[in-house]
Amino acid sequence: MKNNRIFPGMIFIGGGLYYLAYAFAPQFANEWMTWETLLVWLGVALAFEGFFTKSGAAVLPGIFIIGLGIHFHAVTIYPNWPNDVGVIATLLGIACLITYLFARKDTLLLGVLLICLGALFLFFEPVVANIAEATETITFIWPILLLVIGGLLLFRRKNKRFKRR
Repeated sequence: MKNNRIFPGMIFIGGGLYYLAYAFAPQFANEWMTWETLLVWLGVALAFEGFFTKSGAAVLPGIFIIGLGIHFHAVTIYPNWPNDVGVIATLLGIACLITYLFARKDTLLLGVLLICLGALFLFFEPVVANIAEATETITFIWPILLLVIGGLLLFRRKNKRFKRR
């Protein structure tokens, strides 16, 4: 049986630190004990769970949630911090690369692609504006396309299942 006490232990440690901060340093606690800090702590707990149990499944969301918490802290602290979808794509790409380094899962290509996509969104706004303008003209096709693909996946899988028996 796996030892799954790391994540709950980290959550209890975070709760204890939270209440100690309010008891002994209320100025610090009011400034830093926000939902962004909670995101960072949850990410740290997930990442520790993944690192100590040697499962890459918890490392990816843990690193991504840590990055989101740091990003949201930076948005409130630094007025020029980019608050764009490119940051989210870059953070997810970095999380994929760290997961690849840790668990050697198939996240290397996804990580590189997401970082490139994030860089495109962050640094090349005119290109992104042209892409957005081009996609506005065909927005009515997306729901139909998704329905067709979903139907094909459902029925095609069902037919293959019956053929194997």
